[in-house]
Amino acid sequence: MELIKQLAVLAGLQDSYVHAQGHTEVIGLDKQQAILQAMGYDLSGDEIIQQQISQLSEQHWFEVVAPVNVCQQDQPLVLRLQQLQQQAVSDWQWQIITEEQQQFSGSLSIAASDISVRQPTSRGEVLLAEMKLDVSLPLGYHQLQLSNGTQQYSQQLIITPQRCFQLHDKAVLHKTFGPAIQLYAVRSTRNWGLGDFADLQQMVAPLAAQGVDFIGLNPLHALYPELPQDCSPYSPNSRLWLNTQYVALEYTDEYKHCDAAQKLVASETFQQQLQQLRNCSDVDYIGVAALKKSVAELLWQQFKQQHLAKNTTRAQQYHQFVATSGDSLRQLAIHQVLQGQMFAKDWNMAAWQSFPPELQDPQSAAVAAFAREHSDAIELQLYLQWQAQQQLAEVKRLCQQHGMAIGLYCDVAVGTSRSSAESWGAPEDYLLDLSVGAPADIMAPKGQNWGLLAYNPQTLRQKAYQPFIQLIQANMRYAGALRLDHVMALLRLWCCPLGADATAGAYIRFPAADLFAILALESQRNSCVVIGEDLGTVPVEISHLMAQYQVLSYRVFMLEQKAGSYDHAALTYPELALATVSTHDMPTMVGYWQEYDLALRHQLDLFPNPQVAQSLYQLRTDEKQLMRDKLQLEDGNYSQLIRASHLFTASQPAKLFAFQLEDLLQMSTPVNIPGTSTEYPNWRRKLIHNIEDILQRPEVLQMINDIRTARQ
Repeated sequence: MELIKQLAVLAGLQDSYVHAQGHTEVIGLDKQQAILQAMGYDLSGDEIIQQQISQLSEQHWFEVVAPVNVCQQDQPLVLRLQQLQQQAVSDWQWQIITEEQQQFSGSLSIAASDISVRQPTSRGEVLLAEMKLDVSLPLGYHQLQLSNGTQQYSQQLIITPQRCFQLHDKAVLHKTFGPAIQLYAVRSTRNWGLGDFADLQQMVAPLAAQGVDFIGLNPLHALYPELPQDCSPYSPNSRLWLNTQYVALEYTDEYKHCDAAQKLVASETFQQQLQQLRNCSDVDYIGVAALKKSVAELLWQQFKQQHLAKNTTRAQQYHQFVATSGDSLRQLAIHQVLQGQMFAKDWNMAAWQSFPPELQDPQSAAVAAFAREHSDAIELQLYLQWQAQQQLAEVKRLCQQHGMAIGLYCDVAVGTSRSSAESWGAPEDYLLDLSVGAPADIMAPKGQNWGLLAYNPQTLRQKAYQPFIQLIQANMRYAGALRLDHVMALLRLWCCPLGADATAGAYIRFPAADLFAILALESQRNSCVVIGEDLGTVPVEISHLMAQYQVLSYRVFMLEQKAGSYDHAALTYPELALATVSTHDMPTMVGYWQEYDLALRHQLDLFPNPQVAQSLYQLRTDEKQLMRDKLQLEDGNYSQLIRASHLFTASQPAKLFAFQLEDLLQMSTPVNIPGTSTEYPNWRRKLIHNIEDILQRPEVLQMINDIRTARQ
């Protein structure tokens, strides 16, 4: 038992946590064992466990230099050099090559007085010397080379700022606001049953004219073209690339010149299908994907004939895009086609773990042969990704042109799907036999198991945090603000063994200080405000790190009753926060007041027992009474409810304020019900009006105008 506990600590597994209600929950030994085994540890005998304990406790001592060193720019650059005493070398040469190819070099001579630690290990005593390098480095990612004449070592040096970018850094001093939109939910007279980048483009000018500073979006991550029913934006195929279903095909250059595509779209049958898809109350992802695929294939043929065959400038731009995008894009495209092929044969083979063994490794000869055989379908996916990037870049340009202070406010999912191209391309980066979720709280009394993968913290460090860096860079590319879903993941993640429910989980720790520092670096480089979704069980360490690095908190009116009161605004809605009335994971304001969400949860058996259900109904009654008293509400007056709650929240000190169009339209059905997958049509529900109509409705325009006034 004691050995298991020691191993758990070294593996980063927490044996307890503070529950959302304030009491301490202890993780049973059986749960710790199950999670350790899922992490790849062998628990078959005490001797084997002891060996793993020794390895974990000693491995970092055998690194001459760590693979990565994250250092703030205003701090001295300290090199930690570790050597076995019997192999110790005194004289060293060092060289640093910066991102800009600047070179700094020097020599070190280690004296006995420089030794700060003498650590006994199984291989002998390790000597630790901490040496200051007299060099001032710019922000960024640099390479340190270290040589003792016979051996060379390298280290990634990451020099970071003290904090994230803030709007006042570019002289934006006013409090900002904007809508938070589920892009797929947007209706329009021209889209194909799914909101797209053209809809987004057309929103910019009218919203900017109303003083709006940003447009908030659901994650735009790549999903599954051949499995369009897997539509959750928070369960992505790749967080590095975009969902190509958002491409407005008729806005592409090829469509303008493709008679075949234009003729198909203009046909009576196609137009009838389009109208049916537009009229659906929920997005018909399968129907939309089928229509888009039929036209996309024609556009790809047009591109090949008009550009690739002639090596035009546009063809060269495409080749440049593919070449600079690296392995992750090509692997995504191959995976998308391969997954479709496997799924067509057997729906049980949708996950890459169920592919034939020779196809489970993207570097295998079998995958290379598949890619050659299906090169045209793969190139189509690359072409669509290119179009997606161009169209979203155009939205960013329009936001800037129309003077939006922020532009696009994007969202990044906490993990990738287990069956994703992201994990197929680099399985070593993830804990493949664990699933990310959250412990029980008021929103999900049974806890949550999201079916997502967490990074492997050990691999993350060995790779000098490159997977995380690439993730942040990709998602800040078009964003003026970026929301990190479940920001607590930078410190710890609730993980459950595959097939187990959320109650079988425990927290695994991550190198939060380094990850926050890297986040600050990318934030400054991209002039991108960072918002951390800190709802649920929030450890105090996260709050401290968010404050230190000036990551904005995420404050929701429905959740912000302090000590039975709404009268703590300065604490509840600090300046470094985004305030909102509701979120995609919560009921709309009208749905909340009608208790529609509680009725749905009861209907779907999401309450662990009647007592919990009763307590939540009672809590809702109490909350509504507090709202009545604070906002002076009249029962049944939903217009007043929306107006009062939004203007109250908008008037608070928080730098950002987001409102949902669903609330302004007085919709009652939620976007998503946490803790469900197929029980409710999550991520499918549309807005009840076309966006063109919404942005012209007098009551909507008046509400936006009043919000703008409240923000002043």
